[in-house]
Amino acid sequence: MKLVDGVFEISESFMKNPEHVELDYEGIERVGNKMLEAGVKKFPPQLPTVDKTKLILMEFVGDAINYCYWYGKSTIRPGEASSGSMYKLVEEAFEDWPWYTMETCTNKLIRLLSINRFPMLEEREKHLRELAEKDTHDFVVHVGEGKHFEDMFIKLVKRFPGYASDIFLKRASLFFIQLYRKLGLFKTAMYQIHVPADYQVPKLLEYHGCIKYHPYLTTIIDSDMLIPKHSKMECEIRAATVLACKQLMKITKWNIADVDGWLWLRRKEVTTPFHLCITTDY
Repeated sequence: MKLVDGVFEISESFMKNPEHVELDYEGIERVGNKMLEAGVKKFPPQLPTVDKTKLILMEFVGDAINYCYWYGKSTIRPGEASSGSMYKLVEEAFEDWPWYTMETCTNKLIRLLSINRFPMLEEREKHLRELAEKDTHDFVVHVGEGKHFEDMFIKLVKRFPGYASDIFLKRASLFFIQLYRKLGLFKTAMYQIHVPADYQVPKLLEYHGCIKYHPYLTTIIDSDMLIPKHSKMECEIRAATVLACKQLMKITKWNIADVDGWLWLRRKEVTTPFHLCITTDY
């Protein structure tokens, strides 16, 4: 689990002497017990799909561009952009796959994203072209076997730089977590992999008292001010998220899909803004 271990190691490095974010272990313990009392919060069931390979392919395509739906401030979503609306466009674009080629379906998706005014279109097009140009179908078929998680994770990072560019490997971990949620694949790995550190999970962790922001950082977030990508401030937010969720796993004995789901599915219950960082990482 070298790649996953690397995410935990860099998270620990950032949190040795943090300036902007702190872990609150008493808060984590309290929330862990609250989670146990409430029970696992499940994602809506996956609709039946005839072709398992097609489902995995669409998930892979969707996760490749699953980032940054806001514009200017957290509440501004051009064309009501969201992960949900993005996945619907993926399904529309790939409805005729495999009768239409990967390239044809990808081109259709790029047009749909453009007409629906999704932010960061150039970056999304770049990541989609990368999938269209590589042997994505072969990778998807092997992933669908649900075996050798570490080998599949390494292969993902080697073949697809768009997924690999994030040091915290958010979209890479999310891809495998989604396969577990939808198809039950890689069950054992869910107790080893890291949380997909994004905008929403740290917002929930801070709200529930698992992590604490320096007052200056709180002011930045509440004022919808941009936080630079790869800055110490941004990295501490994500590092604290990874480590807090790892600790919640220990307390609850849940896997990371359940810990992440318990938090992420409550995102609309918390109306405070999330931190703003223009990035393709999340």
